[in-house]
Amino acid sequence: MRILPVLLFLGALLFHSGLHSQSLSFSQAKLVSQTETVPSGRVWKVVNILPSARLTTTTFSSGGSTRDFILTINGQTVYYLSAESRGNLNGNGQTGITSVTESINQAPIWLPAGTTLAAGTNVLSVSVLEFIVNP
Repeated sequence: MRILPVLLFLGALLFHSGLHSQSLSFSQAKLVSQTETVPSGRVWKVVNILPSARLTTTTFSSGGSTRDFILTINGQTVYYLSAESRGNLNGNGQTGITSVTESINQAPIWLPAGTTLAAGTNVLSVSVLEFIVNP
């Protein structure tokens, strides 16, 4: 009968964790462009950006160029997306362009109450879902 103590332990653990869990209720979808603060009792889920510039860059030199899409979180620069074009000379003298995009937008960014958020360089606004924290 070793299963009974294990089941009792797991049941107590689940009961204890249930006492301290919180749930979220959807509040609204927002577009944040200028600095805004996550209100008390709320959390924001950053889901994407609305860029104010093309995601790719155009270059005709062999050096290439980079375009960064920046958010400002608590006054700090966060590179949400970077697009790079690399120019190269083909054998016939024409320039070929290869584009590389790197981002952290593969997963959402969760911002707790009191966090500030603003759109930065090359970002028109930030798409945010706001949730109410239910105790």
